[in-house]
Amino acid sequence: MSSYEIVLLGDQDLAIVAHQAIPRALALAAAELDISLRTHWLPTVVADGALSACDGLWCVPGSPYRNPEGVLAVIRTVRERDIPFLGTCGGLQHALLEQARTLPGWADVAHAEDDPAAQRALLTPLSCARVEFRNRLRLLSGSRLIGEDGQEEAAYHCRFGVNPDYLPALLAAGWRILAWDDEGLPVAFELEGQACHFGTLYQPEREALDGRAPVAVRAWLEAAVARRGWAL
Repeated sequence: MSSYEIVLLGDQDLAIVAHQAIPRALALAAAELDISLRTHWLPTVVADGALSACDGLWCVPGSPYRNPEGVLAVIRTVRERDIPFLGTCGGLQHALLEQARTLPGWADVAHAEDDPAAQRALLTPLSCARVEFRNRLRLLSGSRLIGEDGQEEAAYHCRFGVNPDYLPALLAAGWRILAWDDEGLPVAFELEGQACHFGTLYQPEREALDGRAPVAVRAWLEAAVARRGWAL
């Protein structure tokens, strides 16, 4: 059985429901793929952009991170090396921010959670915080989030989303929307031109608490397996 090196970027806190779910989500998805995983957490306080051997990186929920700039630096390394990336909740928010800051004239865009006084905030508070909230999704046909039934129920613990004023520029910069919620808001994105660089504003890992392997986690691990094959 092949074994893969997986990095979880975030400040581990077992009081966070998503952090309780993540080991189960990894185990269930790995079992379906018949692979084994060697998993370790990379705390944001030591994150600086350097990254040792890694088949896939998951930037996990739990923001505000202790070291948000370190998180952005690691995500930049993963993107530049085309290492399979999954971001859930705050993880996707920071992936959007990292890539946005590479665009001409966008170096000053910020996350309102880290900088409430920012003049240009890419991520802003939701009009109605989605804390311990669930709804159904509409998924992009043919995307890596499509499961057996073509739909997915999303579980949230989220207070921030994409500033709609910046959405057209994100799409023009290569992001595509993979899912919308039942209010029509985009809740999952993928960066085109990368082998696997995607994420969700909800927390699919929570499906594992009900004994289901999350589609998003399985799709990301499949990309890690494929990348290892390309390198052989």
